[in-house]
Amino acid sequence: MIDISGHLRNERRSIGYVDTSTPILVNCCGWQIFKSRDYIQKRSGGRLDYQLIYVYKGTGHYFLNGEWMSLSAGNLLLFRPWEPQVYSYFAEEKPEIYWIHFTGTECESIISKYNIQNCYIGENNSLKNLFRDIITELQLKKSLFEDIVINEFFQILITICRSRQQLLMPSENNFSIERLILQLNQKYMDKWTVSSMADYCKLGESYFAHTFKKHTGVSPMRFLNELRIEKARELLFSGTMNISTIASLVGYDDPLYFSRVFKKLVGIAPQNFQQNELRTNTPEWY
Repeated sequence: MIDISGHLRNERRSIGYVDTSTPILVNCCGWQIFKSRDYIQKRSGGRLDYQLIYVYKGTGHYFLNGEWMSLSAGNLLLFRPWEPQVYSYFAEEKPEIYWIHFTGTECESIISKYNIQNCYIGENNSLKNLFRDIITELQLKKSLFEDIVINEFFQILITICRSRQQLLMPSENNFSIERLILQLNQKYMDKWTVSSMADYCKLGESYFAHTFKKHTGVSPMRFLNELRIEKARELLFSGTMNISTIASLVGYDDPLYFSRVFKKLVGIAPQNFQQNELRTNTPEWY
């Protein structure tokens, strides 16, 4: 059996620790591989803190709601304070398990925000590496290690949340939309249309428009216009170019059309925006 862990405190207690002085705090984190012998954990009264278990490889067996459940690789399990923890691992199934215990006054709201629950999220190598990084930080305890641990713990929660979302949405379409968004951010000045965007994603135009809005919350052209206008605001702020030049640089051949789009999204004409910014940000000399 390989059992590697890192702990916030030198003293260790089987019931863990509760801390009401901070929003969230990681008590300990560990990594276990069972190769030569079986293992069983019985905490009938649970612990004082929360525990998150990630089955990275093999299978884990957990006694939940009065019955045994077998969870294969890619499954996530959350135990709350005082919740009975009874589970076992069998060496022949070659389980590789990552776990983390945490406490604090805002645990429930954070769990809710990232939708952390018993679920399948798949085998995620980056998630494994985050657990290992936290273990290392808790072992070495270098300066500001507590901040790094919390930061990486939030990365774990975000990775879990995103993994669930990707499983609930068509991954291929998701990937093509994300690829397009990166392309638009680099080449927003090109002559994009809904049709050319759909072609880039290799999707039908109607289905693409629906999928894009579901992914971003806005239509494809609205997204592009907002991106272009944001770039235009930066150029207007510099005060070194006229409106026609700026319109051309961000992808609009017609300065009048650019002005209409700008006013619709920003609320004022680009000329007025530029004058207001220059007036506000120009220092006065006395």
